[in-house]
Amino acid sequence: MHAVELDITSEDPADAAPPMGNPGKRLAALIPSDAEVTEIAKAVASLVSMANDTRSQRTHTNPSRDGSETVSAVVERLLVDCFRRIGLNSLLAAGSSL
Repeated sequence: MHAVELDITSEDPADAAPPMGNPGKRLAALIPSDAEVTEIAKAVASLVSMANDTRSQRTHTNPSRDGSETVSAVVERLLVDCFRRIGLNSLLAAGSSL
């Protein structure tokens, strides 16, 4: 095994920056400035108001409207199919299939 020398004495802030910049800032920029937080609150309230045996296992609220709800729907369908194939239907809520 070969030793690797690292220069950790640099005082240049750019040297300490993550190699991919600041992904948090880039992700935050995806959310529209007019996105309503009440949309999330309404989704939570809607779930809480449902009877236990009718609540979905997961829900998706997407204020950025970036298309990720499509990915969530596909993942949900795959999970439901997997649960059914391995005999775990009892873990699925009513209406789990899409």
